[in-house]
Amino acid sequence: MSLKVYNTLHRKKELFEPIEKGKVRMYVCGPTVYNYISIGNSRPIVVFNMVRNYLQFSGYKVEYIQNITDVEDKIIKKADEEKVDYKVITTRYIKAFLEDVKNLEVGGFNKMPLATEMIAEIIDIIKKIIENGYGYVVDGNVYFEVSKFPAYGKLSGQNISEMKDTEDNSFEKRNKIDFALWKKAKEGEPFWDSPWGRGRPGWHIECSAMSTTLLDRNIDIHGGGIDLIFPHHENEIAQSEAAFPGEGDFVRYWMHNGMIEVKSGKMSKSLGLKKNWILKNLLKSYSPDTIKMYILSTHYRSPLEFSMEKLEEAEKALEKITNTLKNIKFLIEQKEGLSDGETGGKADMQVISRLGTFARKFEVNFKNSMDDDFNSARAIGDIFEFIKNINNIIQKPDFKNNASLKKSLSGAYIKIKELGLVLGLNFIKEVSRISEDIETRIEMTKEEIEKLITEREAARKNKDYKKADEIRNYLYSMGIILEDRKEGTLWELKDNRDEK
Repeated sequence: MSLKVYNTLHRKKELFEPIEKGKVRMYVCGPTVYNYISIGNSRPIVVFNMVRNYLQFSGYKVEYIQNITDVEDKIIKKADEEKVDYKVITTRYIKAFLEDVKNLEVGGFNKMPLATEMIAEIIDIIKKIIENGYGYVVDGNVYFEVSKFPAYGKLSGQNISEMKDTEDNSFEKRNKIDFALWKKAKEGEPFWDSPWGRGRPGWHIECSAMSTTLLDRNIDIHGGGIDLIFPHHENEIAQSEAAFPGEGDFVRYWMHNGMIEVKSGKMSKSLGLKKNWILKNLLKSYSPDTIKMYILSTHYRSPLEFSMEKLEEAEKALEKITNTLKNIKFLIEQKEGLSDGETGGKADMQVISRLGTFARKFEVNFKNSMDDDFNSARAIGDIFEFIKNINNIIQKPDFKNNASLKKSLSGAYIKIKELGLVLGLNFIKEVSRISEDIETRIEMTKEEIEKLITEREAARKNKDYKKADEIRNYLYSMGIILEDRKEGTLWELKDNRDEK
């Protein structure tokens, strides 16, 4: 199966064929920095990190750019409310955003440009739009004349004659649906010198300038939330194709993630953020992989319900995977049972064959899921199917471990780790996090727990069952449950067992 991508431009899934063979240019709209980012703002960050990862896994060289809007009406309003320079606001929230990205543990961007760093490029593209007959100047403001661009509405499906005003009702515009490319500076607002006087860029033009300058006139994937389709992305198309006419579509594939919703409606920074919507607050209670598991367990184009219960469900799902990985690692490292030189005969060869079959099926299914418009929800289901098949083997009473089985289990362990990373989920790091969390929650180190387990096993071998029971009961009182198996004793937190 070849990769197919749902293209918002044509409202259907299409075979993915980049403009330049083996290379993908990708641009995703980033935040406007006037507040902390919410769990809703983090969805495109997680989704397009996954998209980039899978493209790289599939052999493409990916150049990935996400902008930061650091001059815009909401920023100026926030600065006015706090009676500070706008840079105080942007510096504060850019720092917070970069910390959030780091703490969320998503891969780095090739570039993360600020709008204010590209004023010269923004002015240059506005000049081109005016020269090509699509822009006009009125008293220091520059507007895009929508009626001059026949293809306007091709992304959103909007009909120009039915459109409502998307900006202000300024009498100076030729048409109410024309939008600002450059805004004349008002008293106290930030400004830059331009051929049209002192002013600042409109919101839409910065992305056209950044993407066409830093990537190319034509890019493969442009992404963002579904709320950006109109007017932002529609205006980007108009601006970019008006500036460079005759060079084909500005973007080959438009991808849009669905919104995160709460019972009261859409989650929005502009409407105010509740404390538990803010990503930096959630990261104090949940691991980055829990948040990514929550986001990726629903297809990126579908709406996603937000609640603390949904995050708890994601945390439990993640623990099922990490618990299986802990069990596999235990079997790989355990020294009891058959010696490394022994094999278990025909029965064990059948088990090895089954493990190999399950591993191959898992990889094929995972790729098919991701090739179907980056269906991470189904890919996560493929991971659960694989660990279920592994558990059905290793948890059987007659399971016997040996060197050959260890090798097969090691291969399964690596495969889960590898494909998890494609999604952006670091299962192995999560296992380490859980171990560290255990020490915090039960005030015992992993080494102390395993030392007591060793003492208990020695007591059982010496038939000192009283001491063995005392150790088991003590560990239980500390929140640890033991599971005795032929190949050794496994342990886990009491609440983990209760969740199964």
